[in-house]
Amino acid sequence: MTSLVMPAPAERPLRAITRLLVTVRDPHDRRYRPVGFLTDEDRGYCFSYLEREVGRDDFRPLPGMARAVEGPVHSQTLFPLFAERVISSRRPDRQTSLEALGLTADAAPFEVLLRSHGQRVGDTVELLPAPYAAQGDDVSFTFLTHGVRHLPQENQNRITGLTHGEPLHLVAEHSNPVNPKAQVVTDTEQVTLGWMPDPLLEIVEQVDNQRLVVERANPPNVGFHFRLLARLTGQVSRGRELFAGDAWRTVAPRD
Repeated sequence: MTSLVMPAPAERPLRAITRLLVTVRDPHDRRYRPVGFLTDEDRGYCFSYLEREVGRDDFRPLPGMARAVEGPVHSQTLFPLFAERVISSRRPDRQTSLEALGLTADAAPFEVLLRSHGQRVGDTVELLPAPYAAQGDDVSFTFLTHGVRHLPQENQNRITGLTHGEPLHLVAEHSNPVNPKAQVVTDTEQVTLGWMPDPLLEIVEQVDNQRLVVERANPPNVGFHFRLLARLTGQVSRGRELFAGDAWRTVAPRD
């Protein structure tokens, strides 16, 4: 009797990240908190506030985004608030910055924001990856480590010596005076290389089989913010879905 060999189930390809979590640094505790989502759509962009943010007593709309209080707003072009955070072609260090992020000169604006976090010197807005992923889905995203400027010089030197694909670790830092849930990024010798952005901590807790590696490690001339770009991969935990639930509900359009 001839046995039938069943083909292995096809692996689901990773879904491209088309959504960014918009965060703002709180002036009191200096931590970043989520305020909404910026989504790259087929024919433009969409911005939506989180319900919990609009419901805050001290809520203040982001510059130029007051209309979104009534529900999602759409635009064929990138909203000025975010467009001004794309590395300008007029900047003399544009090529160096793009190379530090592993991007080519023709990278799309949304891709630049995804890799760079859209931050500017002295700014209080940061954009973080917000992948769509449900139970069992593979997930992969990059993030820039925070706090490099506060590290001892020998730790900063270690970043320069890292290579692409080198293993990294996330280590809980319960003694952190600002956030007891903080996660430190270290090398295999437990040398501190920075911190994971606070708004991603809850999301990382929902990812199993985590693997953290160096995506890009850069010398001091690129600036503290671009020194270390890490990549986290894994699978969404059983019974979970990233950025789902009441805490992540966005303001619905009014009838």
